[in-house]
Amino acid sequence: MRIGRWLFIGILLSASLLAGGCGSVPAPTHVVKLAVLDGVMAENATETRQELTGWWLSSRDRYQNGNAGIQLGEALADEFEKIPGVLVYPRTDLATYMAQKERTVRRAYPDLSPEERLVVLQSQHPLDYGRSLNVDYVLSSHVALARTTHQRTFHWWVSRIRFDLDLWDVEQGQKIWTWHGEDSDLFDSQLTVIEELAEEAREEAYDRDIFRLY
Repeated sequence: MRIGRWLFIGILLSASLLAGGCGSVPAPTHVVKLAVLDGVMAENATETRQELTGWWLSSRDRYQNGNAGIQLGEALADEFEKIPGVLVYPRTDLATYMAQKERTVRRAYPDLSPEERLVVLQSQHPLDYGRSLNVDYVLSSHVALARTTHQRTFHWWVSRIRFDLDLWDVEQGQKIWTWHGEDSDLFDSQLTVIEELAEEAREEAYDRDIFRLY
């Protein structure tokens, strides 16, 4: 009786260990540093504005979000930091670094407007930023569309987001991964759609092991 009881306990323990092992996430073999830049807005989407179109049943408000690139950078940084083995360059430190770069541009070109200085900063190649920040990878993005349309008669709204991601390997000096994100959700905010797409991008990056962590 005693032998049978201990055998039964041993079987339970073995099954428990096996179940835990199958569901565990493998430990990465090394750690990499990643800088996530703010998304660059398309030329026709840089301004935050609201406009009224149509009339009566076709009356709509259209809200364009010029800050979607910043929101995308934040969402991507939050998501990619969840990948074991990926250390995301702190966003606060990145903001400080970019502010210092902006001051340098302002001193060199005092006649430029804030919008023009931003264009200068965004025109710098992601690999240059990667070398300056001493990271292994840089994730850059380009936002083509960030818009919410509100139907004024029936009060429904839909948010549409479209962007492209590029991952740059600093050591190799080349782009190693691209990803296209696009979605439209009824009764959701632009930020919600951005966060959902950022999660999808992180899942694919992890599944494909684009950082070669394992």
